[in-house]
Amino acid sequence: MLVAFSVLAAVFFFLDPVEEVFFPKCVFHSLTGYYCPGCGSQRAIHSLLHLNISGVVNNNVLLIPAVLAMVYGLSVPEINRRFNKDYKNLLYHKQAPLVVLIIIVLFWILRNIRFFPFSVLAPG
Repeated sequence: MLVAFSVLAAVFFFLDPVEEVFFPKCVFHSLTGYYCPGCGSQRAIHSLLHLNISGVVNNNVLLIPAVLAMVYGLSVPEINRRFNKDYKNLLYHKQAPLVVLIIIVLFWILRNIRFFPFSVLAPG
């Protein structure tokens, strides 16, 4: 798993999704003209790997809380193991999937509203 993650990170670091033709295009956007919650994620990952936070925000701001949630989700069990603690992982709360779903759906709707301030949520 770590090898696959490292290979993908290297691909996104060295190849720019804007310039390379083999990166897949969003099927939802191609068919409807609307942005899905993932639109701009490939460019945002490329920007994140180059520590270009404004590029991440410009392409898909939802990537920032997603990465933070992944770091949190991986950190809590490791902290518990290393320091013999019993911190509860909030991502395992029974309401967490519903909260995440609501955030994603709201982001999906808001980024397709074509006037300010919502228009800034549309990718790049």
